[in-house]
Amino acid sequence: MTNQRVTSTGFYPFTRGMLFLAAQRSDIKLHAVVILPPFAEEMNKCRHLISNVMRQLAAAGVSSFLLDNYGTGDSECDLDTATLQLWREDLTALINDISLQGYSDISFVAIRFGALQLFDLLNNAQLPLPVAKVVLWQPYFDIAKFWQQFVRIKVAEAMALGEKTSQKQLEQQLNEGHLLEIAGYPVSPAFYHSLLSANTTFPPMLKAKPMCWLETSQLDNIAVPVEKMRQQLSEQCTLSFEQIKDEPYWQTTELAEAQALISHTLAYLTAQVQ
Repeated sequence: MTNQRVTSTGFYPFTRGMLFLAAQRSDIKLHAVVILPPFAEEMNKCRHLISNVMRQLAAAGVSSFLLDNYGTGDSECDLDTATLQLWREDLTALINDISLQGYSDISFVAIRFGALQLFDLLNNAQLPLPVAKVVLWQPYFDIAKFWQQFVRIKVAEAMALGEKTSQKQLEQQLNEGHLLEIAGYPVSPAFYHSLLSANTTFPPMLKAKPMCWLETSQLDNIAVPVEKMRQQLSEQCTLSFEQIKDEPYWQTTELAEAQALISHTLAYLTAQVQ
Protein backbone atom coordinates (compact mmCIF):
# COMPACT_ATOMS: atom_id res chain seq x y z
CA MET A 1 0.00 0.00 0.00
CA THR A 2 1.11 3.56 -0.65
CA ASN A 3 0.11 7.02 0.45
CA GLN A 4 -0.58 7.81 -3.20
CA ARG A 5 -3.99 6.27 -2.62
CA VAL A 6 -5.41 9.43 -1.04
CA THR A 7 -3.97 12.08 -3.33
CA SER A 8 -7.00 12.51 -5.58
CA THR A 9 -10.36 11.12 -6.66
CA GLY A 10 -10.01 7.83 -8.52
CA PHE A 11 -9.81 4.03 -8.36
CA TYR A 12 -7.22 2.46 -6.06
CA PRO A 13 -6.28 -1.08 -4.97
CA PHE A 14 -7.53 -2.07 -1.53
CA THR A 15 -7.87 -5.39 0.28
CA ARG A 16 -9.52 -7.39 -2.51
CA GLY A 17 -9.95 -5.09 -5.48
CA MET A 18 -10.21 -1.65 -6.97
CA LEU A 19 -12.30 0.75 -4.91
CA PHE A 20 -13.54 4.18 -5.88
CA LEU A 21 -12.34 7.00 -3.63
CA ALA A 22 -13.77 10.52 -3.76
CA ALA A 23 -11.33 13.04 -2.32
CA GLN A 24 -11.62 16.78 -1.78
CA ARG A 25 -8.28 17.98 -0.48
CA SER A 26 -7.39 21.25 1.14
CA ASP A 27 -3.92 22.76 0.88
CA ILE A 28 -3.94 22.86 4.68
CA LYS A 29 -3.01 19.36 5.87
CA LEU A 30 -4.32 19.48 9.41
CA HIS A 31 -7.83 18.09 9.60
CA ALA A 32 -9.26 15.19 7.59
CA VAL A 33 -12.86 13.96 7.47
CA VAL A 34 -13.89 10.47 6.41
CA ILE A 35 -17.52 10.09 5.36
CA LEU A 36 -19.27 6.76 5.91
CA PRO A 37 -22.27 6.53 3.58
CA PRO A 38 -25.69 4.99 4.07
CA PHE A 39 -26.60 1.59 2.65
CA ALA A 40 -28.02 0.55 -0.73
CA GLU A 41 -30.54 2.93 -2.34
CA GLU A 42 -30.15 5.44 0.50
CA MET A 43 -26.62 6.09 -0.73
CA ASN A 44 -27.97 7.13 -4.12
CA LYS A 45 -30.28 9.61 -2.40
CA CYS A 46 -27.42 11.12 -0.40
CA ARG A 47 -24.44 11.20 -2.75
CA HIS A 48 -25.16 14.74 -3.99
CA LEU A 49 -25.41 15.97 -0.38
CA ILE A 50 -22.09 14.35 0.48
CA SER A 51 -20.42 15.93 -2.55
CA ASN A 52 -21.74 19.33 -1.49
CA VAL A 53 -20.36 18.90 2.03
CA MET A 54 -16.98 17.74 0.74
CA ARG A 55 -16.57 20.73 -1.59
CA GLN A 56 -17.43 23.20 1.15
CA LEU A 57 -15.14 21.50 3.66
CA ALA A 58 -12.21 21.81 1.27
CA ALA A 59 -12.98 25.51 0.78
CA ALA A 60 -12.88 25.88 4.59
CA GLY A 61 -9.49 24.18 4.89
CA VAL A 62 -10.61 20.63 5.72
CA SER A 63 -9.85 17.64 3.48
CA SER A 64 -12.48 14.92 3.13
CA PHE A 65 -12.63 11.39 1.77
CA LEU A 66 -15.44 9.03 0.78
CA LEU A 67 -14.68 5.40 -0.04
CA ASP A 68 -17.27 3.35 -1.90
CA ASN A 69 -17.31 0.11 0.06
CA TYR A 70 -16.25 -3.04 -1.80
CA GLY A 71 -19.24 -4.34 -3.77
CA THR A 72 -21.08 -1.00 -3.64
CA GLY A 73 -21.23 2.24 -5.61
CA ASP A 74 -18.53 2.50 -8.27
CA SER A 75 -16.18 0.07 -6.54
CA GLU A 76 -15.37 -3.39 -7.84
CA CYS A 77 -17.64 -6.47 -7.56
CA ASP A 78 -21.13 -6.86 -6.09
CA LEU A 79 -22.50 -6.81 -2.57
CA ASP A 80 -22.71 -10.61 -2.40
CA THR A 81 -18.90 -10.76 -2.28
CA ALA A 82 -18.59 -8.29 0.61
CA THR A 83 -18.65 -8.49 4.40
CA LEU A 84 -18.59 -5.86 7.09
CA GLN A 85 -15.18 -7.13 8.20
CA LEU A 86 -13.78 -6.53 4.71
CA TRP A 87 -15.18 -3.00 4.72
CA ARG A 88 -13.51 -2.44 8.08
CA GLU A 89 -10.14 -3.55 6.70
CA ASP A 90 -10.48 -1.17 3.75
CA LEU A 91 -11.44 1.77 5.96
CA THR A 92 -8.51 1.06 8.25
CA ALA A 93 -6.17 1.01 5.23
CA LEU A 94 -7.61 4.32 4.03
CA ILE A 95 -7.10 5.98 7.41
CA ASN A 96 -3.55 4.64 7.60
CA ASP A 97 -2.85 6.22 4.23
CA ILE A 98 -4.42 9.50 5.34
CA SER A 99 -2.11 9.54 8.37
CA LEU A 100 0.90 9.20 6.07
CA GLN A 101 -0.15 12.44 4.37
CA GLY A 102 0.63 14.37 7.57
CA TYR A 103 -2.85 15.11 8.94
CA SER A 104 -3.03 15.73 12.68
CA ASP A 105 -6.47 14.27 13.38
CA ILE A 106 -9.51 12.69 11.77
CA SER A 107 -13.24 13.30 12.05
CA PHE A 108 -16.16 11.30 10.73
CA VAL A 109 -19.52 12.01 9.14
CA ALA A 110 -21.58 8.82 9.44
CA ILE A 111 -24.93 8.61 7.67
CA ARG A 112 -27.67 6.11 8.59
CA PHE A 113 -26.02 2.64 8.31
CA GLY A 114 -22.69 4.48 8.29
CA ALA A 115 -23.07 5.04 12.05
CA LEU A 116 -23.14 1.28 12.61
CA GLN A 117 -20.13 0.88 10.36
CA LEU A 118 -18.28 3.61 12.25
CA PHE A 119 -18.94 2.10 15.67
CA ASP A 120 -17.87 -1.32 14.38
CA LEU A 121 -14.66 0.23 13.01
CA LEU A 122 -13.81 2.06 16.22
CA ASN A 123 -14.51 -1.00 18.35
CA ASN A 124 -12.22 -3.24 16.31
CA ALA A 125 -9.45 -1.20 14.69
CA GLN A 126 -6.43 0.66 16.01
CA LEU A 127 -6.42 4.00 14.23
CA PRO A 128 -3.17 5.92 13.65
CA LEU A 129 -4.85 9.32 14.11
CA PRO A 130 -6.81 10.72 17.06
CA VAL A 131 -10.53 11.19 16.49
CA ALA A 132 -11.45 14.87 16.70
CA LYS A 133 -15.21 14.99 16.03
CA VAL A 134 -18.08 12.79 14.93
CA VAL A 135 -21.19 13.91 13.06
CA LEU A 136 -24.14 11.53 12.73
CA TRP A 137 -26.91 11.99 10.18
CA GLN A 138 -30.11 10.13 11.02
CA PRO A 139 -28.08 7.31 12.57
CA TYR A 140 -28.94 3.70 13.17
CA PHE A 141 -27.66 2.55 16.53
CA ASP A 142 -29.13 -0.96 16.45
CA ILE A 143 -28.03 -3.43 13.77
CA ALA A 144 -31.20 -5.48 14.32
CA LYS A 145 -33.37 -2.45 13.60
CA PHE A 146 -31.41 -1.66 10.44
CA TRP A 147 -31.77 -5.24 9.23
CA GLN A 148 -35.48 -5.36 10.07
CA GLN A 149 -36.17 -2.24 8.03
CA PHE A 150 -34.08 -3.44 5.09
CA VAL A 151 -35.74 -6.87 5.04
CA ARG A 152 -39.13 -5.16 5.19
CA ILE A 153 -38.48 -4.07 1.58
CA LYS A 154 -38.37 -7.73 0.51
CA VAL A 155 -41.52 -8.53 2.45
CA ALA A 156 -43.31 -5.64 0.72
CA GLU A 157 -42.03 -6.81 -2.68
CA ALA A 158 -43.50 -10.26 -2.06
CA MET A 159 -46.83 -8.81 -0.99
CA ALA A 160 -47.00 -6.73 -4.19
CA LEU A 161 -46.65 -9.98 -6.15
CA GLY A 162 -49.41 -11.64 -4.15
CA GLU A 163 -46.90 -13.78 -2.25
CA LYS A 164 -46.33 -14.08 1.46
CA THR A 165 -43.08 -14.21 3.36
CA SER A 166 -41.65 -13.03 6.66
CA GLN A 167 -38.37 -11.85 8.10
CA LYS A 168 -37.95 -15.18 9.85
CA GLN A 169 -38.41 -17.11 6.59
CA LEU A 170 -35.94 -14.89 4.74
CA GLU A 171 -33.35 -15.29 7.49
CA GLN A 172 -33.85 -19.06 7.32
CA GLN A 173 -32.98 -18.95 3.62
CA LEU A 174 -29.75 -17.11 4.42
CA ASN A 175 -28.92 -19.56 7.21
CA GLU A 176 -29.37 -22.39 4.72
CA GLY A 177 -26.79 -20.79 2.42
CA HIS A 178 -29.09 -19.14 -0.12
CA LEU A 179 -28.53 -15.70 -1.67
CA LEU A 180 -31.26 -13.15 -1.01
CA GLU A 181 -31.98 -10.29 -3.40
CA ILE A 182 -33.51 -7.22 -1.78
CA ALA A 183 -34.37 -4.18 -3.92
CA GLY A 184 -31.86 -5.33 -6.51
CA TYR A 185 -29.04 -5.83 -3.99
CA PRO A 186 -27.69 -9.40 -3.55
CA VAL A 187 -27.27 -10.22 0.12
CA SER A 188 -25.12 -13.27 0.80
CA PRO A 189 -25.12 -15.45 3.91
CA ALA A 190 -21.59 -14.19 4.61
CA PHE A 191 -22.69 -10.56 4.54
CA TYR A 192 -25.73 -11.30 6.71
CA HIS A 193 -23.66 -13.11 9.33
CA SER A 194 -21.04 -10.35 9.29
CA LEU A 195 -23.81 -7.96 10.32
CA LEU A 196 -24.84 -10.24 13.17
CA SER A 197 -21.26 -10.39 14.46
CA ALA A 198 -20.65 -6.63 14.28
CA ASN A 199 -19.80 -4.80 17.50
CA THR A 200 -21.87 -1.63 17.27
CA THR A 201 -21.91 -0.70 20.94
CA PHE A 202 -20.71 2.78 21.87
CA PRO A 203 -16.93 2.77 21.27
CA PRO A 204 -14.88 3.51 24.41
CA MET A 205 -12.54 5.76 22.40
CA LEU A 206 -15.44 8.19 21.82
CA LYS A 207 -16.09 8.66 25.52
CA ALA A 208 -16.03 12.40 26.29
CA LYS A 209 -15.35 13.17 22.61
CA PRO A 210 -17.42 15.82 20.79
CA MET A 211 -20.28 14.35 18.79
CA CYS A 212 -23.04 16.01 16.78
CA TRP A 213 -26.29 14.15 16.06
CA LEU A 214 -28.42 15.72 13.34
CA GLU A 215 -31.90 14.18 13.29
CA THR A 216 -34.22 15.16 10.45
CA SER A 217 -37.91 14.88 11.26
CA GLN A 218 -41.20 16.47 10.32
CA LEU A 219 -42.44 16.13 13.90
CA ASP A 220 -42.71 19.14 16.19
CA ASN A 221 -41.35 17.15 19.13
CA ILE A 222 -38.52 14.69 19.53
CA ALA A 223 -39.73 11.09 19.20
CA VAL A 224 -39.53 9.02 22.38
CA PRO A 225 -36.93 6.49 21.09
CA VAL A 226 -34.76 9.34 19.80
CA GLU A 227 -34.96 11.19 23.11
CA LYS A 228 -34.06 8.02 25.01
CA MET A 229 -31.00 7.46 22.84
CA ARG A 230 -30.05 11.12 23.09
CA GLN A 231 -29.98 10.87 26.86
CA GLN A 232 -27.87 7.71 26.73
CA LEU A 233 -25.32 9.29 24.40
CA SER A 234 -25.18 12.47 26.48
CA GLU A 235 -23.88 10.38 29.37
CA GLN A 236 -21.01 9.01 27.27
CA CYS A 237 -19.82 11.85 25.05
CA THR A 238 -20.04 15.61 24.60
CA LEU A 239 -23.20 15.53 22.52
CA SER A 240 -24.66 18.30 20.42
CA PHE A 241 -28.16 17.30 19.25
CA GLU A 242 -30.21 19.15 16.67
CA GLN A 243 -33.56 18.13 15.24
CA ILE A 244 -34.09 19.63 11.80
CA LYS A 245 -37.62 19.91 10.48
CA ASP A 246 -37.28 18.86 6.87
CA GLU A 247 -37.97 16.09 4.39
CA PRO A 248 -36.42 12.65 4.91
CA TYR A 249 -33.60 13.19 2.42
CA TRP A 250 -32.58 9.48 2.47
CA GLN A 251 -35.90 8.35 0.97
CA THR A 252 -37.55 11.23 -0.87
CA THR A 253 -38.73 10.61 -4.44
CA GLU A 254 -36.87 13.67 -5.71
CA LEU A 255 -33.36 14.44 -4.48
CA ALA A 256 -33.60 16.71 -1.42
CA GLU A 257 -31.45 19.79 -0.87
CA ALA A 258 -31.21 19.47 2.95
CA GLN A 259 -29.57 22.87 3.26
CA ALA A 260 -30.02 23.12 7.04
CA LEU A 261 -28.42 19.70 7.50
CA ILE A 262 -25.41 20.71 5.43
CA SER A 263 -25.06 24.07 7.19
CA HIS A 264 -25.09 22.47 10.65
CA THR A 265 -22.53 19.89 9.54
CA LEU A 266 -20.14 22.46 8.11
CA ALA A 267 -20.45 24.76 11.12
CA TYR A 268 -19.70 21.92 13.50
CA LEU A 269 -16.75 20.47 11.61
CA THR A 270 -15.08 23.77 10.78
CA ALA A 271 -15.43 25.39 14.22
CA GLN A 272 -12.01 26.41 15.51
CA VAL A 273 -10.28 25.22 12.33
CA GLN A 274 -6.94 27.04 12.12
